[in-house]
Amino acid sequence: MAYYFLTASKDASVYLQQPDQNTGLDEVLEVSKVYYGNIKDVSRALLKFDVEPLSSSIVSGDVKLSDVRLILKETESEEIPLDINLEVYPISQSWEMGKGTRFDDVTTGGVTWNNREGDTLERWLPTSTFSDVSTGSYDGKGGTFYKTPSTNQSFEYKTTDIDIDLKEILQNWISGSIPNDGIVIKLPFSKESDSSDYGIFKFFSKETKTIHQPKVRIGWDDVSFSTGSLTELDSEEIKVGIRNFKKEYKVNTTPKLRVVGRDLYPVKTFSSTAQYGITKFLPTTSYYQISDYHSDDIVVPFSDYTKLSCDSGGNYFKLNLTNWEVDRVYKIKFKVIINETSYFFDNDYTFKLIG
Repeated sequence: MAYYFLTASKDASVYLQQPDQNTGLDEVLEVSKVYYGNIKDVSRALLKFDVEPLSSSIVSGDVKLSDVRLILKETESEEIPLDINLEVYPISQSWEMGKGTRFDDVTTGGVTWNNREGDTLERWLPTSTFSDVSTGSYDGKGGTFYKTPSTNQSFEYKTTDIDIDLKEILQNWISGSIPNDGIVIKLPFSKESDSSDYGIFKFFSKETKTIHQPKVRIGWDDVSFSTGSLTELDSEEIKVGIRNFKKEYKVNTTPKLRVVGRDLYPVKTFSSTAQYGITKFLPTTSYYQISDYHSDDIVVPFSDYTKLSCDSGGNYFKLNLTNWEVDRVYKIKFKVIINETSYFFDNDYTFKLIG
């Protein structure tokens, strides 16, 4: 499968009005700018994704950075405007996640608005020491980060899930152009400093007990299509299945699944070979999709990165289960486009991921 996932190694929110409070174990990340009477509060979300295992996979050619998306799932956001922007910058200093939660009165043990490590009171760099390539705000409090590269997402009458292009930032980490100290998600400076209220974006953190941990989803085209002497299955009345399907797979493995397409109503012939036993290949416009069985959330969508491959044995795809969540049940569906018409196949192929 030409998708690879990175899961967050640490995350936390930092708050202007709780400048010494660590939130490393909160189940929700917040990005906000709100007023409580005349008191302004601003919050930002910090996340880090370890890229060392990915770097070796890129060097070996097993993974390519065609499409890189930061994925965060929203939960119960409050009073978000219909038209608003969030920005993402690479953090320019190291920080510790900590073990606090927002309302537990723990003032040390991890990143806060004032400090990047609460126990040792290591502060964010003050504004006077910023270089030409890095910046911050509030005299260095609230985090420091590089001005470029950066990315953003506009929310205009849309879902408040985050789905942001992170390719340039990830490439800079892997190349060593900037150190990987994670990213900060924040409102634009102009919004943080004006007199308006912009509500609270809330996203599931890595501590969530749901399936919605923050992820970086990497996609690329790994299709290999060599049909040999096989015949194409071009009928519009077909069925699609998996020949070597198992009910359980192990995390961090890459099973190769054989996809079989057959005519629903084979044409009668005088051949001594059973028509159902003849292997035919599905068209190049054939795709798979994987979703969480219980929530129906799509983990891997139908896309150019989920096309079926083919060799002399027929169609197949490689299911890369690196960093998937264990003890979950997943479901596989197929889409085949024939003569510009899409046909969908759901035969209840479900599997459990085990450790």
